[in-house]
Amino acid sequence: MAQFRVEFVLDQVSGRYLAEMYHPERGDELLLRTEARYPSQEAAVLGVVQLFKNAILQFPKQDEKPRIKKASRPKKKVKNARAARSKKRAGKKQKRAGKKRK
Repeated sequence: MAQFRVEFVLDQVSGRYLAEMYHPERGDELLLRTEARYPSQEAAVLGVVQLFKNAILQFPKQDEKPRIKKASRPKKKVKNARAARSKKRAGKKQKRAGKKRK
């Protein structure tokens, strides 16, 4: 099981904490750094825990196939949509007028 090293650093400019996560095998390789957004070191710890929880909740279940979004077909482009609508309305009006005459 991978063990990440996480360090919490006080940002001198803002006075808030940020979290740095390092690669489990290559300890000097920085994987990610959060913004300096946590008011305390304890809040930073809870923020990192929440980050992992959110990531784990998005994993597919073991017996479930991962969802793959299918690309939708592109819509037909109408060169002049307003003209197309007016032709359609004109055709409907002619049909109605023909029914009334009978």
